[in-house]
Amino acid sequence: MIMSPVTLKSTLLLAGTLAAGLFLNIAHSQPSNPTPTTEQIIQSLEKSGALDRAIDRGIERYRQKQMNAAQAKQQKEEAQKAAMAKNARPADPNKDFIYGKPDAVISIIEYSDFECPFCKQFGDIPNKVVDSMPDQVNLVWRNFPLSFHDPMATKEAVATVCAAQQGSNAAFWKYADSIFKTTRSNGQGMPSANGVDPLLALAKEQGLNVEKFDVCLRSEAVAKQVSADLEDGLNAGISGTPGVILVNHKTGAFNVLAGAVPEDVLKQEVKNLLNNKK
Repeated sequence: MIMSPVTLKSTLLLAGTLAAGLFLNIAHSQPSNPTPTTEQIIQSLEKSGALDRAIDRGIERYRQKQMNAAQAKQQKEEAQKAAMAKNARPADPNKDFIYGKPDAVISIIEYSDFECPFCKQFGDIPNKVVDSMPDQVNLVWRNFPLSFHDPMATKEAVATVCAAQQGSNAAFWKYADSIFKTTRSNGQGMPSANGVDPLLALAKEQGLNVEKFDVCLRSEAVAKQVSADLEDGLNAGISGTPGVILVNHKTGAFNVLAGAVPEDVLKQEVKNLLNNKK
């Protein structure tokens, strides 16, 4: 059992006292000059600094043991995340919204929620990484609306699928980008004007057929498509947004990132996976 620093120090002091007592017992059993008292020995040890050095060594051993335990726990958790990430379904242009070359070596699979402020912050960072490495990496979007951001998070996810149904992959990215730029986040959604549903207003603004879009928003098939993304993320170990899984399609290597990491960090992680020969 690992002791706290206070308990450890008390134990070492007690050990010093016992050692001094043992020394006195031995000394009394043999003829010699008058022996020092326990208090005198302790004072001598303190004065020389030996007792403090022994206590410091004990505390350092305790600290190192704690650090090693924390590191081992982190490594175990990372290994578990990497193992679960392999459950993510393979990127498929017929099922996924892909930014960049569909056959790129590396895929950034992003599980995101339009009402998540951190996802909004992450925004176009993955797109910028793809733009800087167009022949090597692509971005695969998967909807992951969090329950505490509903109903808006799911409605917006459905709306992006409806936009794609009318205008293909490019329409999805255009509509999704507009939501992120306009939403107030945290379940508040986009502001409405004159009582018009902002999702329909955005569809009209982007030249989509509003009547068809309105029907699509209530489509059970589209709702199931969003749910399938959510389930895929859960199976892959995603628990928050933005959740990012990097996969090297040539080597089969995976990496898992959590949170809105900066552009340079994401780019470096992509490069690391690209150079991973496994």
